[in-house]
Amino acid sequence: MNPRFINGILTVISVLLWLTLMAIHASAALSIAGETGQPNAGIEYRVVLIAFVVVNMILLGRIYSNIDSLNVSTLLWRLFMIGMVGIVLILVITLSNRVTTGWFLRELMASIYFSITLYAMLMFFLSAFFLFRRFILYPRTRRKLILWGILMGFLVMALVYNFVAPPGLVIASYVPFVILSLILSSYVRWISHLNFNQKLRALGLFMLIILIMVAYFIAARRLPEQLGIDMLGLGRFEVLGFIMVFSLSYSIFSVLALFFNLPTSSIFERESFEIASYARINQAIQSNLDFTDILNTLLDAGLMTANCKSGWIEMMTPTGEPEIRIRKRISPGDIREIKQEHQLTQKTLSDRKAFLIKNTRAHRAFRANTSRYRSLLCVPIFSNNHAYGAVYVVSELVNVFEEVTVRSLSTYAEQAGIALENAHLIKNSIELERYQEQLKIAKEVQNQLLPRHLPVDDKIEIVALSENAQEVGGDYYDVVTLRPGLYQVAIGDVSGKGTTAAFHMAELKGVFHALSHLELGVQAWVGYANRALSACMQKGFFVTLTYLIIDTETRRAELVRAGHCPAFWYRAGEDMLEQLREGAPGLGIVRNASYDKLVPPPEVLTFAPGDCLILYTDGILEARNEAKEEFGYARMHEIIHRHRKDPPREIAAAIVHSAKAFARSALQDDYTVLVIRFG
Repeated sequence: MNPRFINGILTVISVLLWLTLMAIHASAALSIAGETGQPNAGIEYRVVLIAFVVVNMILLGRIYSNIDSLNVSTLLWRLFMIGMVGIVLILVITLSNRVTTGWFLRELMASIYFSITLYAMLMFFLSAFFLFRRFILYPRTRRKLILWGILMGFLVMALVYNFVAPPGLVIASYVPFVILSLILSSYVRWISHLNFNQKLRALGLFMLIILIMVAYFIAARRLPEQLGIDMLGLGRFEVLGFIMVFSLSYSIFSVLALFFNLPTSSIFERESFEIASYARINQAIQSNLDFTDILNTLLDAGLMTANCKSGWIEMMTPTGEPEIRIRKRISPGDIREIKQEHQLTQKTLSDRKAFLIKNTRAHRAFRANTSRYRSLLCVPIFSNNHAYGAVYVVSELVNVFEEVTVRSLSTYAEQAGIALENAHLIKNSIELERYQEQLKIAKEVQNQLLPRHLPVDDKIEIVALSENAQEVGGDYYDVVTLRPGLYQVAIGDVSGKGTTAAFHMAELKGVFHALSHLELGVQAWVGYANRALSACMQKGFFVTLTYLIIDTETRRAELVRAGHCPAFWYRAGEDMLEQLREGAPGLGIVRNASYDKLVPPPEVLTFAPGDCLILYTDGILEARNEAKEEFGYARMHEIIHRHRKDPPREIAAAIVHSAKAFARSALQDDYTVLVIRFG
């Protein structure tokens, strides 16, 4: 059920019970004033009164239990306003009663005064009761909850006193209740979280609240004079008395605690300001990517923490020697004089702890120091993976660096070390991102080096599938149409992977196109290509290549394999699949004229409709499964034979799919499959 709806119902019940009480008051007052005898109030009155108290306790308990933030000044101001509203109403009724004439109106105003005073007192003291409960239970502990439960037990007994308790027991129960109230009143931990202005404001509000309590006590003393409350049972209405005693007790304790905490507020505020400043410095260190800015922020924080004016930071160079990176209000000569050629930076980095000299003149190793600086603190700057350097702060006074200063500066140096490492990692990440962007551009450029359209007509159909293991690779294929029906085809693989292989692949394309227009024979073309690539490729790199010339008019193809994977040749008329294994060494392996002697005469293929030539790179053959077994020629032969009569694109796709399924992952090397179907 909606909490607001429940609170609304409780409010309506509270008002109805209050009106009932006021009616009983008026009836009793008129009966007494008219001298008709006994008042018409008894056990029924006490039942209504107790019900009125219980309903309001539940209502206000629910309201104050939902307070999330402990804004002391706001809550005390609201309590003060609740009390002031009641006091104003009581004053208005009192003044009205004095100007009223006639016994009937005077007695009626007296009963209204009684009811208003009772309602105002109850609402104010119950509000104070549950508000102070919120203060006491900040923070919650088991002990506080137990003590508060006992206090609530006393209130329940006070309600029962209205019916069964003798006066002696009522008086005796005040003693443990007051003791318990004093114990709970000592829980004022919330005060330590207030600054000076907040404490001063809370002190003033508590004093005003105490004045309002005194005013209610005075107003309550008039109740018996107005309407014999002993006769109506209010003389035994001890629950309100218990609540008033507790509220006054906690208010007095709070005033005393606030008063005696005021002198320490300035220290607390200064510490809070320093903590906030440290947090800002930490944030500045952590969010900065510039090494110099990080070091400047660290040195400023160190000087502020140590309350010094002079300091410097040394960073380790790649040679293992410290170098002064930044300094403030101290000269290099003073730094040399202070250090006395001692390797303090290396020592602190090796020990991974601060080095402190309280008095350089009294220190055995530094007594030769003639500078004006007498105290020295050196703190290492390092991260988990790297030792960066050290931060120094110096002072002209003796023994100025306390233990808290050493801890604070060590914390800052540790944060700075993390920030330096983060900055280094982020810079590397940026460089990596830039490199990847360059690779992306290189990939686009390389894709442009490969042919976008391959010949497709009724006499020949060429299809290629290619993919790089990295962003760029060394696989190459190309087709040059010399004239209609005459084609030069090449498929190659540069040794290695990545950008170097891609660079040499671009060189291979240049050689291929440069030689294609010379109308060389296949054997001569391979020799010239070897000389050209040997001249431009760095040593240690070579190219495997299959080069062929296809003439669809004569139905003839000439092929030379230079270190490349054996081609598969399918003859549809005989339904036969074979490998073409003859060939020469790869280009760039033998870098002299003797290579020409190693190139065999071209293999001549006479093709018929339906014949198919399958060329590929070793990325297919060398695909490995989890057992490190290679895909190999046998599986290649089986896949091609199974799909030998399929269209060229389906043959190429079947080969690639089978190799990836075999490896159960992406292929680890560049791969290219080029299928030529003759029509």
